[in-house]
Amino acid sequence: MSLTSNVLLYIIVSYGLGYLFRNLKNPDDTPKINWQMAGVIIGVTCAVANLGLALAGSSFGGAFNLDQPLGPIIGNLGTGLLIGLPIGMIAAYDMSKRFTIIDAWLLFFKIAIIYVVIGGSISSLAVPRYTTEQWFDFFIFGLAQGGIYALIALGYTLVYGILFMINFAHGEVFMAGAFTAFFIARRLAEPAVEGGSAYLDTNPFMSLVLIFAVSMITSTVVAVLLERIAYRPLRRAPRLVPLITAIGASFFLQYTFRGFYGSGVQAYPQVNALKGDLQVADFMLFIALLLIGLITYFATTLLLSNRLKKALPHLGWAPPTIIGIIILLALYLLSSPLQSVLVSGANIAFPLAPEMATELEITTRGEYELPISRIQFVIITSSILMMLGLYTVVQRTKIGRAMRAVAEDKDVAALMGVDVDRVITMTFVMGAMLAGAAGVLYALIFRQVHFFMGFLPGLKAFTAAVLGGIGNIPGAMLGGFFLGIVESLGPSLFLEGLGIPAAYQLKDVIAFTMLVLVLIFRPAGIMGVDLSKKKA
Repeated sequence: MSLTSNVLLYIIVSYGLGYLFRNLKNPDDTPKINWQMAGVIIGVTCAVANLGLALAGSSFGGAFNLDQPLGPIIGNLGTGLLIGLPIGMIAAYDMSKRFTIIDAWLLFFKIAIIYVVIGGSISSLAVPRYTTEQWFDFFIFGLAQGGIYALIALGYTLVYGILFMINFAHGEVFMAGAFTAFFIARRLAEPAVEGGSAYLDTNPFMSLVLIFAVSMITSTVVAVLLERIAYRPLRRAPRLVPLITAIGASFFLQYTFRGFYGSGVQAYPQVNALKGDLQVADFMLFIALLLIGLITYFATTLLLSNRLKKALPHLGWAPPTIIGIIILLALYLLSSPLQSVLVSGANIAFPLAPEMATELEITTRGEYELPISRIQFVIITSSILMMLGLYTVVQRTKIGRAMRAVAEDKDVAALMGVDVDRVITMTFVMGAMLAGAAGVLYALIFRQVHFFMGFLPGLKAFTAAVLGGIGNIPGAMLGGFFLGIVESLGPSLFLEGLGIPAAYQLKDVIAFTMLVLVLIFRPAGIMGVDLSKKKA
């Protein structure tokens, strides 16, 4: 089957019938056939034409492997309907309105994209190339990757929501934290004495806390300096000026860190505690951490927050810092005992059958492996928790209210007593902390860092922010996860089915094609506001 000739079938039919129905009008200039019915007719015509041409042996028809399980007639007719109906609906809807030459070109791209997505999916699923477990692995990897994109994208969307500019140096903020934390991670992975155990292996929790802290602090320092030196003097300048400055700052940071740390690719140490698949005992540890964290947070907030504010009235940062330290200590001291209790409860509630124990070579229910790796589970859960934390801060705290006020109108917010410079700095701090955390997660799963590592994830995160709606926090989260899943599933689902060689090498093409499509067809994004009214 020729891809070019087959897609021409749908283009010719949809354009021809769409133009015909557009010109069929009543005397009062209303259409004789509404666009919904016209779309169904176009789709059915595409299906019938696909069936006839395929049975005649023409390259203009094709079943995309659906003829193998369903037979040549139903396979070709079904393929034509699955591809033709969406194309027909879109063509009829577009042609029912004002239809210029630009609209005609955009419709051409819409048809080509629908053809690739639906046709490739039919071909991949009709004759399965991968098992259900492999598709699930693709999906989970996409979720983990999307969580990293979402964390970085939140930095873009926070800064845009406040300053209405794109901080193209944010990818280098992500790089700075991950690259600096590498040296701490490498030191923790080295045994203190020859033949001994490394601290990273004996105390993985505290080691990861230290690595994350170094990364987040480094990213925060870089972002604050960037805001103070490069962006604050240009706050009243035309939009293009800070944009060009951001691009220049991106290159400056890349080559500055190349000078600091070298141009080679460094292998990130592997955390033994995160190797292998997730076990029930590991999941119970997560539940224990979650319960202890929530209980300790609400207890300390209820009992200590007001007292600390009264005792330290001039140190606004002290109460949350003290509460955070208490929560970390509680997690460190109580998580293992609670995990043991939960695992024992799981063994009692779901006793392990002797046959299953023998087959899986395990002795307790806690050793049962779940279909997800530990590192992927850590990335997904930690990214979701951090994003929820940010959303809570923006929606429920004083600084969050101040950020929303400054995003609405900086001058009015300043008249109401809001320290605009402080709010903008805090916005950069929050975005940088998330980027630093994302840098460690990225390094843990891909296990390499270098001075140029922030460029591509930064562009992907920008794509995610635009996809979800630039300036919209839930939109950035949704866009990041959606982009990660599509990038992971897309090559195998869309491209391999069309016979495109080395499809996985085109995953970046899928991501940036989505960016172009969003900018063309919905510049406001999935959950974005009207840019022409709010941000321009």
